[in-house]
Amino acid sequence: MKNVTVTMDEVVLRRARIAAASEGKSLSKFISETVEQRIGRPMTQSEALEQFLAGPPLHVLDENGKAPTRDQIYNDD
Repeated sequence: MKNVTVTMDEVVLRRARIAAASEGKSLSKFISETVEQRIGRPMTQSEALEQFLAGPPLHVLDENGKAPTRDQIYNDD
């Protein structure tokens, strides 16, 4: 983790401290989580795989449940 210095209006700072305290968090944790919610965070490899597998199914089988042959896939017609 890196430390950063943030400059903000006193009124905004007061409101941020109140919001952090109401959630039982330090101001640092509150700001960190707020930024993370705004920009997201990188997914781990297992999270990316899980998201991919949870996505819509790939319809590659025909009506008989058979996958296409190589010749059918690469048919240049």
